[in-house]
Amino acid sequence: MYLGIDIGTTATKAILIDASQSIVASRSINYPTSQPAPGLAEQDPDAWIHAVSAALRQLYGDAPAAYAAVGRIGLSGQMHSLVALDAASRPVRPAMLWNDTRGEAECRTLMRLVPDVAAISGAAAMPSFTAAKLMWVRAHEPETFARIHQVLLPKDYVRLWLTGELATDMSDAGGSQLFDQRRRAWSEPIVAAIGLAPNRLPPILEGPDVAGRLRREAAAALGLPPGIPVVAGGADAGTGAIGIGCVDDGHSFISLGTGATFVVVKACYESAQGGFLHDFAHSIPNRWYRMAAMLNGASCISWAARLVGAADIGELLAKVEERFAGPSRVIFLPYLSGERTPHNDAAVRGAFVGLDASVDAIDAAQAVLEGVAFSLKDALLALGSTGQDIRNPGFIGGGSRSLLWSRIIASVLGRQILRYEGADLGPALGAARLAMLSEPGATFHAVAQAPKIATTVEPVAELAERYAERHADYQAFYPALAALRARGAVAAHVGRSSAT
Repeated sequence: MYLGIDIGTTATKAILIDASQSIVASRSINYPTSQPAPGLAEQDPDAWIHAVSAALRQLYGDAPAAYAAVGRIGLSGQMHSLVALDAASRPVRPAMLWNDTRGEAECRTLMRLVPDVAAISGAAAMPSFTAAKLMWVRAHEPETFARIHQVLLPKDYVRLWLTGELATDMSDAGGSQLFDQRRRAWSEPIVAAIGLAPNRLPPILEGPDVAGRLRREAAAALGLPPGIPVVAGGADAGTGAIGIGCVDDGHSFISLGTGATFVVVKACYESAQGGFLHDFAHSIPNRWYRMAAMLNGASCISWAARLVGAADIGELLAKVEERFAGPSRVIFLPYLSGERTPHNDAAVRGAFVGLDASVDAIDAAQAVLEGVAFSLKDALLALGSTGQDIRNPGFIGGGSRSLLWSRIIASVLGRQILRYEGADLGPALGAARLAMLSEPGATFHAVAQAPKIATTVEPVAELAERYAERHADYQAFYPALAALRARGAVAAHVGRSSAT
């Protein structure tokens, strides 16, 4: 048996799979995100430990015999977030998450200090990345920065608790902007520019490498035998790719969770080329991927449901589907947390355009679904502008559970998209597959095969034409929003203080 654990933005997911990769049991435990000011997003790292413990106790209850037979553990986690520990391996402050955008000024400093930062790290300097967050802490919380003894990513903090060992993997290191993608090693010039001692960063392993063994205290807490191998694992983009068999050049997928990503696998490293795309190391050796990353995904429909007082998102979506007759007359700009691809604008904020007195909650919800789909079209165009070959993408993440949203996205993109069985468990399945790959003789082509396709969603020709026109309107509004923000006509404050 293999255990896959994914430390997500809103929840930890854990799955048990057998040697044939059948999912024996799965569980998910939610936790809160603190947003003490606009642009700030933080979590208590120990909330991840509590969630892992709770999820695994539930797995034991669901399948005690299978749980007792766990032989290897794999980990996946949200990317870019800063987990800073003191000499006692305790957090010196709440974790700063990937959608925390307060480090915009620090990005400008980093680009001045290391002009070729994009070529080295695979992406232009952006506040989402770990590097900008470290620079922000150094500038605004110098006493906290002085206490930093070790820098980790979220899943690595969980592994530290599981094994007592410090480590990360190529894909999570690759998303930190502290990493030399071509060399697959920490970047000396970037780390030096931040003012961080190199020994504050953990050893880097390939995803299937064993990074430690389950320590006695953690084993007792989880009801597992000590000594179980725990592999290095991967960032959720990489493990999500492994979970749906995206391991070869040109394979692609869309992940629609709290944020959204459009990922294309590459067999070699090429530095980022416009459109604020990311070129990062994959979770398996000798692979990279090109990614368009959007800060606002399924979180937008959760926000909209709260806005209109809808207690049940599924019920709201059902009402949208019942009324659906084509593109909404309202356009939604989904920049609630700023944006990365294609604008790299941490301070821009969202908007509804085209409101009148007849617009209701159903209209607003449909506009939100379409606005996120339009952002994915921007991502496709940015990826295509580099000459990247993109096959029809798989579709994973919580948003993929909605067939209506899938149809809207397929029609907006003008592309067939593939919904897989268990698609919302993609990164957790990828983590379990990395655990399988640590077995002697295992190969990633044999292990990382595409799951069974649940639904092939085709674009609707008439809708595709109408959505193409609406997307052009959608694109026209970003410059107006950016101009208003630059003039101070709309609120774009990014918080400068932290709740510690």
